[in-house]
Amino acid sequence: MLRIDGDFTSGGANIGIKKTKGGQIEVYIDCDRPQALGDGTTVVSATLPPGKAHELMAKLVQETPWLQRALALQRVDQLLSEGTGPDDW
Repeated sequence: MLRIDGDFTSGGANIGIKKTKGGQIEVYIDCDRPQALGDGTTVVSATLPPGKAHELMAKLVQETPWLQRALALQRVDQLLSEGTGPDDW
């Protein structure tokens, strides 16, 4: 489960994504109040083929500015703590 924070004054979301034994992708997003996804949804739970899971996640991120920022900052934090690998320069 990935925990992301929306901003300094509001909640964020818990995101879980995993591959099932059958090759499907389980997607789970639970937003803290008052956060919501771009369409107003606060919880998403679906088991989808990989292509459909990608479409769903891409759409949710594109339509939800706070989620875009939170995921981008999460990735920056990860890069700063781990680097990009031994061939960096």
